[in-house]
Amino acid sequence: MKKNQVKLMAAGMLVMALMTGCGSNDNNANNGSSSIISTDMENAGHNAGEKESLTDTETGQTEESSQSQSQLQAAEGIEEELAAYRAEREKGVSSSGGYTMVELPNEENYNYGVGDSSGYTSRFDSKELNEAFRAASAYVEGTLNLESGVWACIDPRMIAIYEDEDKGVASGYDADNIFLCEYNDNGNWQYLILVREGKGSDWEVLYHGSSYKTD
Repeated sequence: MKKNQVKLMAAGMLVMALMTGCGSNDNNANNGSSSIISTDMENAGHNAGEKESLTDTETGQTEESSQSQSQLQAAEGIEEELAAYRAEREKGVSSSGGYTMVELPNEENYNYGVGDSSGYTSRFDSKELNEAFRAASAYVEGTLNLESGVWACIDPRMIAIYEDEDKGVASGYDADNIFLCEYNDNGNWQYLILVREGKGSDWEVLYHGSSYKTD
């Protein structure tokens, strides 16, 4: 009887041990599965974040590329319009009795504001205009040693100086004391910026080049 009890107790302990071991293994297996699922979810979230960030970057790059393309097309369009306007202006030049007469093109036939110089030349009376052109011609012929006529500027990118708070190379001068001209430097059109201290003062050439911007 005691032997049987011992056997039964031993058998019971063995069964409990087996059940405990199985339970432990099942728990470990479940923990391992939970860990894998948790890791997979973290990786999925991380990958989604990377994809979203990459998408934002690509969108930003696309917008910048589109903006740059638009600016390039506008610049090319302005250059084409400037060339066409100047060619038509040249055809309208004639001389008679020592005077040079010019029939200017109609700026309404051009895009981008090309040719619309009246917006700034109207600031000045005929005496001021004559003095400005005289000073500009003397600079082109005497300082630059070029045989080129001097014209009112027709490039809207330069004319923008009158509305720009940052006058660039003409910093310190207000719009009423700035005058623009353009001239032909062996096929390359350049610009003059003339300034004066105030109405009635002499015009002086401050700068010649392709832009009033300093950077």
